[in-house]
Amino acid sequence: MLLSILLYLQVALLPGGIFNISGASTASTTNYLQVKKGYVMSYDGVQGKANWVAWTLTASDIGEVPRSNRFRQDEDLPRLFKRIEADDYKHSGYDRGHLCNSEDRSSSSFLNAETFQMSNMIPQTPELNRGPWERLEAYCRKLAKRGQKLTIYAGGLGVLDKIGNEVVIPKYCWKVVVSQEKTWYLLFPNSHELHPNWQTFATSKTNLEKMTGLRFP
Repeated sequence: MLLSILLYLQVALLPGGIFNISGASTASTTNYLQVKKGYVMSYDGVQGKANWVAWTLTASDIGEVPRSNRFRQDEDLPRLFKRIEADDYKHSGYDRGHLCNSEDRSSSSFLNAETFQMSNMIPQTPELNRGPWERLEAYCRKLAKRGQKLTIYAGGLGVLDKIGNEVVIPKYCWKVVVSQEKTWYLLFPNSHELHPNWQTFATSKTNLEKMTGLRFP
């Protein structure tokens, strides 16, 4: 029994103590596990999108490095996987919305540049990306600067439409923030009319797991 528990933990826990919420592995095409220097992800190589991205955040991750702003294809993905180009978003009206955001990796030029790989992007309305989504990111950094260690999971859900090279526009964008004091489960409509307060979009763990098919910590 103890051996089976230990083996389960080896599979379930990723670097940084991040939980493998989908059982992603390097043997899968649609649930491909990719471990970056600054975050980990599950990637769907058929649809060309991240299923989810996860990272830890502490005060030491936040620095003075400027935004790279060099959006580029993810060359680390297997050769036959579908990859998204920065130009796929051109004239779409959607932002290239970070999952692991740039400012959470502003302590190092390399780590900041890594967040601009297109596998870490999802199409988001400007109202979401620059509104409550961004305000939640700022709140997380505020907690980190106060000494807390956060573990953050983020992704898209559903299909609203497609742009460019069949890039999926998610109907919803979700985020789970695990702090030392509390865990937030959030579900944002990917729409143009949104309440500015990110806390408005709180949901339950049960509901978010049911909708995403993932298992959160």
